[in-house]
Amino acid sequence: MEEENSHLTEELPFKYELYRKLTHLVVLGITFFYFTLGFLVQNIFVYILDFFPSIISDFFFSIYNMEENKMIFTQYLVVFLVGASLIGLMTADFTRILKPKLYPLKSVNRILRKKERHLRLGPHISMGIGCFSIILLYGPFQPIGPFSICISMTMSIFGDMTANLIGRKFGRSKIRTTKKTYEGLFAGMSVAYISGIITLLFLNQLYKINLLTLILLPLIGTMIMGILDFLDLDVDDNLSYNFVITTVLFFISIFLLA
Repeated sequence: MEEENSHLTEELPFKYELYRKLTHLVVLGITFFYFTLGFLVQNIFVYILDFFPSIISDFFFSIYNMEENKMIFTQYLVVFLVGASLIGLMTADFTRILKPKLYPLKSVNRILRKKERHLRLGPHISMGIGCFSIILLYGPFQPIGPFSICISMTMSIFGDMTANLIGRKFGRSKIRTTKKTYEGLFAGMSVAYISGIITLLFLNQLYKINLLTLILLPLIGTMIMGILDFLDLDVDDNLSYNFVITTVLFFISIFLLA
């Protein structure tokens, strides 16, 4: 019954809210690609290209060999893949708004809130735009850019997911007159901080990260996320979290990792 009437209410059933947040995990693929795509291309894809016509392999290698630094090549490739994905998703979403009957991803409607179904782009689009913007702005600044992007993306995804789900399921204390709760706020901040530390421990294989950086960067990112969540701005969280956290961490990382 809850599922049948979900289209009549502003709030999604908890199950669909969970599905909605789980779609954000796709963004972790960007983090994964940033630090593995160069290796995969160099050690695996080059052999797969032997099965393609020479015109395709020659074109690929002409691009691949343009940069000696393979992280720069990875940056170009990540921008291309994210941009192409964003164009495809936006095309589908515009179809959903303008020509609903032709929309190819009708099952996605179940994870959209009432106000999003016919008048605005979905959360996956705002998340894609947020990721694409910070990759374009900070990705070219190697290696600080990808470092800051990966931390902020991971913290934003897990922090926002936890805050929303815990707030929906266990939240009792409302933040002012908003739908957000203090239980969700503190749970999201805690998970964001832990996920930031874990991300830095993984990145420690590539960067020299000292104890101050390990503690300070996730703490700053967590505080920014907490402030933005508490203020409950009209700007979509998927945009504001990624952009603001990446911007601040980028400039702080310049000094900490110098």
